[in-house]
Amino acid sequence: MLIPLPNLGAIEAQGDDRLTYLQSQLTCDLVKLPQNRWTFGGHCDPKGKLLAAFRLCHHGDSLLMLMPQSLVEVDLPALAKYAVFNKIELTDATARYDAYGLLDTAVLDGWQGEDNLKQQGEALALIDGEHAIVLLPAGAELPADLAALPQGEAEQFIAAELAAGRPWFEAEHSAEFVPQMLNLDAVGGVQYDKGCYIGQETVARMHFRGGNKRALYVLTGQPSDADTLEMQVGDNWRRAGVVVARQANGDQQWLTAVLSKELAPDTRFRLGEAEYQLAPLPYRLYGEA
Repeated sequence: MLIPLPNLGAIEAQGDDRLTYLQSQLTCDLVKLPQNRWTFGGHCDPKGKLLAAFRLCHHGDSLLMLMPQSLVEVDLPALAKYAVFNKIELTDATARYDAYGLLDTAVLDGWQGEDNLKQQGEALALIDGEHAIVLLPAGAELPADLAALPQGEAEQFIAAELAAGRPWFEAEHSAEFVPQMLNLDAVGGVQYDKGCYIGQETVARMHFRGGNKRALYVLTGQPSDADTLEMQVGDNWRRAGVVVARQANGDQQWLTAVLSKELAPDTRFRLGEAEYQLAPLPYRLYGEA
């Protein structure tokens, strides 16, 4: 199934200093990122709060960061704040690309590339387990193998992102959490052994001194528009944490929420009148055995 992603945005970095400049700004280690791989990454404010989380990859003579469009509007001005002193051009490249999601990557088996970044003609695929994001220049013709697939809806891909515990959030939650609270380190988007970057002091302190007591969890239940997630404590219900993202897919809704790490796995939750249960994360939290 091929899923158009009209709300996926892109920031593009070009220029001789693109690598060194972004290395000094982002949580991921670009020096160690090979041409044939993509990585999760983040951009923090000086207090260590995450402005944006994204997928990042080399693309020809540029670097691409893929994130929800609402985050591009927030993050691009912050990312470009010190760029004037470097040979780098940062632009909103959203309109230059058509983005699609795949929930089954078998169709990419014949594409060129031996790692998680593959190409077929002008198409670029960022593979994430059984999921992938495919980029093409805006208006370009789809490769025949993709054009033959039935089309789905963006909601299906976003629901799959949330079910996989990915750090997907919109602008309303920008600068609200440190990266560890959104599991960005658990999915490989924070390297603790790289050099300095904006917000590193807070991020490192949370890691090395164990100051972070919250993480991103996945819950599932019946669709609900209620704002407050509650958990059962004895015979009572109390506020559980912050809902970061939600997406209904048919009669099931997936959501991610920042919750205490001390939760029991059988904790009962509700969102309005709808009951929710914790779903297992497909990865270990950073530092877990």
